[in-house]
Amino acid sequence: MSEKLPTEAAVTAAGEADSKTIEPVHGVHKPKYDWMGLTNEWGVRVKPGIHGLRLGDLNVGIYGEIPEFWEDQTRRPRGALSRPGIPPLPYSLRYKHEMWADCAADLYEEAIQRRWIPATEVPWDSLEVLPDDVERAVCQICTELSQCANTELEIIAYWQDRMSYGYFEVKQFLATVTFDCARHMEVLRKRALSNGGGLGIESRGRVNRMILESSGGWTEAVVYLYLMRGTYITRLLTGLLSSAHNDAESFIYSHMLEDHARHLTYGYDHLKYAATHRKGSTAIMRTLLTIGEGHMADELKDGVVRSAMAIIFGGGIEGGRTRGMKRYLLLVREFLEDYLALCRWLGIDREETLHPMLKSYLED
Repeated sequence: MSEKLPTEAAVTAAGEADSKTIEPVHGVHKPKYDWMGLTNEWGVRVKPGIHGLRLGDLNVGIYGEIPEFWEDQTRRPRGALSRPGIPPLPYSLRYKHEMWADCAADLYEEAIQRRWIPATEVPWDSLEVLPDDVERAVCQICTELSQCANTELEIIAYWQDRMSYGYFEVKQFLATVTFDCARHMEVLRKRALSNGGGLGIESRGRVNRMILESSGGWTEAVVYLYLMRGTYITRLLTGLLSSAHNDAESFIYSHMLEDHARHLTYGYDHLKYAATHRKGSTAIMRTLLTIGEGHMADELKDGVVRSAMAIIFGGGIEGGRTRGMKRYLLLVREFLEDYLALCRWLGIDREETLHPMLKSYLED
């Protein structure tokens, strides 16, 4: 027995609560709902470019109007019509300068197109037994970098749900950053456990704590997370890549560098935007850096990363005491030169006021 189709009257009754009027369409009565015709802009047709339909391509007409202040405290997508009576959400970051970077949409596209899978893409079968002191040093650095990745993930997660939905490009890009961090934690742990070693000792976490306790705003967190710590991690990863012992390590460090470069591009671009669109921001950054440089100096003095990197560079404890330590001190010098150049670019000259302990690395 065939199923009985609902009558037109039944269909009309079912839609009565949402329908506004019943108008004939080609001789058939269909409901016209209240939401039909309610739009800020209709008739938009976005076409893919040579690289496909990218997130930034959607910023046309009113959908590309990005205000300096986002008044709406709901999850209304930018360009959608608002609905009266929706309770507000506790978005505390509502000014564009508090999170914006012009590159966010492009970085989002790059992030989703350059995903990599540690389980199957890292050539794990290239691992070979290393001298015990070298293996221990590699495992210790993996432990340290894993903690740094976890700190980055946690501080982004803390601020992300405080960012207004009107600046969705930033929120979507930062979602990819948290996934990058999770992938880095995964691959570093796998490297530490896959070659006869294991995880090392927990970091003292001076800079990690400084980042996680930067509760003044997202921009303030970015100063510590990317301008200071991130610039240093770039040099660490570059040094590790140059001293990789096998194809697995080369793959890991090179792909982490690619991911990290995206994070820093957003971070630097955001700080530049804040510096040029927020009155007094450079003075605030200068104060933050004065505080943060002391913590960074203490962390650089810590013997764990210092000695582990020296052993990797020197091919063992003996070589680490001479050429390995010399190479690590050069790495720190290069980091500080990068850091000072970035500060000048942001309009925060730190040459004269750099922490004395950090300045000593440049003088040596």
